[in-house]
Amino acid sequence: MMSRLIIVSNKLPLEVVRENGKVKLNEKAFRIPNKLNTYYSMKDCLWVGWPGEESLELSEEERDAVYGDFEKELCYPVELTEDDIKNHNYGFCNATLWPLFHYFTQHSEFNIEYWEYYQKVNQKFADKILKVANPSDTIWIQDYQLLLLPKLLRDAQPDLTIGFFLHIPFPSYEILRILPWRKEIVEGMLGSDLVGFHTFDYERHFMSSVRRLLGYDNILNTVKLNERVVKFDNFPMGIDYAYFHSYSKSLEEAKELPKDSLKATFTKGVLSNGIRLILSIDRLDYAKGIPQRLEAFEQFLNRYPQYVGKVCLAMFVIPSREVLAEYQTLKKTVDEMVGRINGQFGTAGWMPIWYFYRTISTEEKIEMYSVSDIALISPLRDGMNLIAKEYIASRVDKTGVLILSEMTGVSKEMSEALQVNPSNIHEVAESIREALEMSASEQKQRNKVMQKRLKLYNEEKWANDILNSLKGVKQLQEKNLTRKISPKITETIKTKYNQSKKRIIFLDYDGTLTGFHKDPQKAIPNEELYSILRALVADEKNRIIIISGRDKETLGEWFSNFNNITFIAEHGVWVKPPQGDWGMLEPIDKNWMDIIRPLISFYVDRTPRSLLEEKNYSLVWHYRNADPDLGVIRAWELKDELRDLVSNLNLEIMDGDKVIEIKNSGINKGRAAGQQLTQDDFDFIMALGDDWTDEFTFGAMPDDAFTIKVGTKSTKANYYIDSVESVRKLLTLMGE
Repeated sequence: MMSRLIIVSNKLPLEVVRENGKVKLNEKAFRIPNKLNTYYSMKDCLWVGWPGEESLELSEEERDAVYGDFEKELCYPVELTEDDIKNHNYGFCNATLWPLFHYFTQHSEFNIEYWEYYQKVNQKFADKILKVANPSDTIWIQDYQLLLLPKLLRDAQPDLTIGFFLHIPFPSYEILRILPWRKEIVEGMLGSDLVGFHTFDYERHFMSSVRRLLGYDNILNTVKLNERVVKFDNFPMGIDYAYFHSYSKSLEEAKELPKDSLKATFTKGVLSNGIRLILSIDRLDYAKGIPQRLEAFEQFLNRYPQYVGKVCLAMFVIPSREVLAEYQTLKKTVDEMVGRINGQFGTAGWMPIWYFYRTISTEEKIEMYSVSDIALISPLRDGMNLIAKEYIASRVDKTGVLILSEMTGVSKEMSEALQVNPSNIHEVAESIREALEMSASEQKQRNKVMQKRLKLYNEEKWANDILNSLKGVKQLQEKNLTRKISPKITETIKTKYNQSKKRIIFLDYDGTLTGFHKDPQKAIPNEELYSILRALVADEKNRIIIISGRDKETLGEWFSNFNNITFIAEHGVWVKPPQGDWGMLEPIDKNWMDIIRPLISFYVDRTPRSLLEEKNYSLVWHYRNADPDLGVIRAWELKDELRDLVSNLNLEIMDGDKVIEIKNSGINKGRAAGQQLTQDDFDFIMALGDDWTDEFTFGAMPDDAFTIKVGTKSTKANYYIDSVESVRKLLTLMGE
């Protein structure tokens, strides 16, 4: 079956309109990036979303007809009720998530009804997708309205290929933790194979939240959830550079422009009088910082009166979410500020601010880009902001100055712009003066670099990079699956086991035979484990070896009834053969412990919820329960301080799973395991372990041994198994 791309967004790219009394579908003026529409126009691409016809009342006959038209266009509408729209779209999305993710916590509403509808609508999207999707399809989910959707799809169809891209900022953990449903949101996103963001900052915030909320560590921007790898990456969204540049060029070369066009209006009314033009285009939104921008422009006019009458601000504010009270208040504030500034500074022949409260088409935007000397783009917070890229792409002669907020995602790519802190009114006002006084040669030098970058990383590259990266994640998952202990591999192990006459099986304890516990002393064996071990040792062909980092006293106490098992404790310091007593592999000096102990105790004091475990011949610092970020930092610091000491004392540092162990050099599980292998001619060899200390064991095994890692971290082992439960099932099967 051929793989198709299914794009999923809150709204479909087509809208229902009534023209001359008839209902029909139109392309939306404002869509998710045009490149998505390019993919959508291919015959093997579908689109799932809400049709957004809330303002239209359709008869049953009209609805059937228009939904039939949607299907012809390979669009699959998700039907939402008025309550769904009110509580999901205007509620949880725009009154809870939008302000919170943009750091406007004072506007964020934590309403349980909003949350219930958010879950309900995400489920409606999942139900629709599952009806139309084939197992081989790629699902590409867009934005914050659908954060729960990846997990809902994953739970229903575990093998689906799912990508997710967030078009707004992802906030720091300190902001996200305010949200009562933060854990569910992060778990929802982790249902994807690939989670994409505009910038590394947003990616970093997400990785931090994953670690702090769910305890998953990321390695090279991936986390492993059982056997599934999830990748995080940043893909700064591009624009259709060629379109903006060529359309602007055609305007430059046109002999005559329509009289009512924006370019003609501003050329005649502003530029012909020698007035310099500053452009501002934004949706009406508190995150865009429109009042602060007006305040900065007002301060500029007050501070530099020589520019009064010589500079004009063309401000386009696009209507948005007018049903919400905050937006109505913002509109009133902007209206009043524009009126006040124009009243204070305006003259009969000059108006400082040309204010437009309306939508603006792409073509009109390019007209404005081509006539504006400066683009003033200063949101308080913005996921990306493509206006900045479009302005630079439209400057055919490479002149023009971009004043850009450092709080936008795009600021990471456009360092040649004049970057400002949008909350620093004085700095923004000064940047306007600097822009007006910048020489044409400097403008061209800056813009040439930015244009080259924008041309290379355009909209098409953005979309292709995401989809290619998603394919790469799936290939990585498939590669892992070939090494996973499957029923077929289990059967091979069982057959070889049954045919063999002398077997040796090495078993790590923590993380292999039993799960981890917050208190290491409470990870005691249960009756199920005892039963499995009794069945294995009952077979005279088996030699069972428990090889652990645990101290000999603990192992001796927990397995006091198992005299026919060989025990290796403290990573190979102590060995207890069947029916025998504990003995050391070789004499070891432990005087070094008095030197190292105070240093580790110091780190215990500095790291809440960490602890020092003292074994006979090693010291262990556990930081599993400490703050994840602090634990990692303290671990680096401790290792750094230990390095000089351990080299002088002939010691080594073992960096395990949330533990750092210091012991005598050359003592490891591999050395102890190798000695056991020499004691007989074994025709079945198996080793199971879960962390990097077990890599020494795997390394000591011959090529024909069955070496099995618990979990999917990189390993020398031939195979991996997903959990302690699966280890126990495998051992039970062998012991039958």
